[in-house]
Amino acid sequence: MADSEAIRRLGDQLFSRTAGAPLVRGNAVRLLRDAAENYPAWLAAIRSAQRTVHFENYIVHDDDAGQRFATAFLEKARDGVRVHVVYDWFGTLGKASAGFWRRLREGGVEVRCYNPPRLDQPLGWIGRDHRKCLVVDAQVAFVTGLCVGRMWEGAPERGLAPWRDTGVEVRGPAVTEVAHAFADSWGATGAPLVLSLWLGLALLVRAARRKAAVPPPRPPAPGPPPQ
Repeated sequence: MADSEAIRRLGDQLFSRTAGAPLVRGNAVRLLRDAAENYPAWLAAIRSAQRTVHFENYIVHDDDAGQRFATAFLEKARDGVRVHVVYDWFGTLGKASAGFWRRLREGGVEVRCYNPPRLDQPLGWIGRDHRKCLVVDAQVAFVTGLCVGRMWEGAPERGLAPWRDTGVEVRGPAVTEVAHAFADSWGATGAPLVLSLWLGLALLVRAARRKAAVPPPRPPAPGPPPQ
């Protein structure tokens, strides 16, 4: 038993060092396959929101799939929920019109564009935001490979299969990790995110866990014995 416990702790250290973050226990995880499972789960979570919706994605199309999400965001904003959306300028270039984003902003959704071109940084556009996540009420998070668009759903009437992609639904302490990642992206596009008291406390606990997970420095190797 002692040997298996030592092996488990060694494995935890190995994974934490590889990931650059401590393991966070006590979570429930659900795998979601393709848009057929991901989109309904995302939309259900958004529609259930009571306080906050944080959505970040690389590509958003102004098509029927994108409009379903736009409608869900607008409905929650009308209900008084704070809805924050970050999209990537390059990823969404030519896929969603200025009118699509204007409709969201005018409806009370807080929308930011990640890294649009700037005259003072002609090569700055190279840095892109490929993260795709959703956090609702700091209670459930989705980390995914899917963007938003009809092509992820496919077109059976034309014999086009959906894009094969996987997402993960997370509930538990690790949700704060996803919320923190979103807050980093939001802060990179303007003023920092004003966090709820609950999430702020959760992030303080997260920082304390990270600090506690860092192993102490190894003592220096003993030198040769004095002559």
